[in-house]
Amino acid sequence: MTRDLDALLLPMLAVQADGGKVHDSVVRTIGAWVLGGRYAPGETLPREEDLVAALGVSRTSVREAVKVLSAKGLVETRPRIGARIRPREHWRLLDPAVLSWHPNLTRDVELVTSLVEARRIIEPAAAELAARRGTAADLAVIEDAYLAMERSIPDDLAACCEADLAFHRGVIAASHNIVLNGLIGTMETALKAALLLTNSLMESQSRTLSLHKDVMECIRFRDTAGARAAMNRVLDQAAHDVGRM
Repeated sequence: MTRDLDALLLPMLAVQADGGKVHDSVVRTIGAWVLGGRYAPGETLPREEDLVAALGVSRTSVREAVKVLSAKGLVETRPRIGARIRPREHWRLLDPAVLSWHPNLTRDVELVTSLVEARRIIEPAAAELAARRGTAADLAVIEDAYLAMERSIPDDLAACCEADLAFHRGVIAASHNIVLNGLIGTMETALKAALLLTNSLMESQSRTLSLHKDVMECIRFRDTAGARAAMNRVLDQAAHDVGRM
């Protein structure tokens, strides 16, 4: 199942794969090594000449790739030391480019757990605001996403995740809070990965669908406290599923 999930997510590209640009491929490959744990924080990457030989690319390609990784917080370069892996708290993990380099996103329990914790801070408040401020058009978006989830369960995991993401995006949009709406773009790639991970537990999907319906109905009836509580129950289920994985 894990192999199937990774295929649906963001597979690592080899240096010469799909005719992609060499520079982009080198960045993805070295980024995947770091994100996948091949080189741990505090360790240094192989010497430049070794990377050139291993990847079959020019020194310029390697140097430019290291610059990109440095800009994303993954490495730091020092004279006579080379490129050292920085502590994970410095990595720009919610950057879509960085997440796209991750070779095992569905198995990164620390990242997925942290995302659930962040969602607990953001989404119940967004649901409460949506119940207070949401328009009929907002509710239509949320309902369309819910119905798409309903149609896709249990046969189409990818469609279910897309619909689930649209549901949560719709709730946040219905909050009409410009800061919260800005956050969904930052979190979207990681959120999609987390939804794919937890939704893969098919036996929990009926329960998850019911919980999403509760959120929708509380928003529909302007039940602000109920919407917050219902979204917390959605996240309780997500945390439970992560724990099972």
